[in-house]
Amino acid sequence: MIAASATDAPRPAGRPVPAWVIRASAILVGIGLADAVYLTVTHFTTHVRLACSGSGVIDCARVTTSPQSYILGIPVAVLGLVFFVVYAGLCTPAAWRSPEPLVRYARLAWAIGGVCTVVYLIYAELFEIDAICLWCSLVHVVTIALFVVIVVGEALVEGAASAAPAG
Repeated sequence: MIAASATDAPRPAGRPVPAWVIRASAILVGIGLADAVYLTVTHFTTHVRLACSGSGVIDCARVTTSPQSYILGIPVAVLGLVFFVVYAGLCTPAAWRSPEPLVRYARLAWAIGGVCTVVYLIYAELFEIDAICLWCSLVHVVTIALFVVIVVGEALVEGAASAAPAG
């Protein structure tokens, strides 16, 4: 009988996703989720205040209470929370390894939608509100970084799949 080597260990079923893609997306989702929870709590309560400048160009209160802080009557903070909760599901290791095309398309569509929303919100902050919220900016950076990780991750997985011998 031949002893099994470490390379004979069973691999997780599904697509071969680089570990750094799964870790990076999990970290970014965690940061975005924490920030979105904080912004949502500060939106709906008066005893928790935003830790941010209240005057000048950096004015979180002005941004988070502006008319642009609502989309279709829903606070942007709540939409951000929903965004990252959905992302938490789309970026689990099981979702990343899923061979189901719908999961990949949903993750990519969510990433594109997030970046488009960020572009609108940055425009609103710079040209309509004339103030910047640092907590919102963190969400923007995380959303763009997630977009990059997802696009690169999907490209690496697809590249590996197309380079693999058919069998």
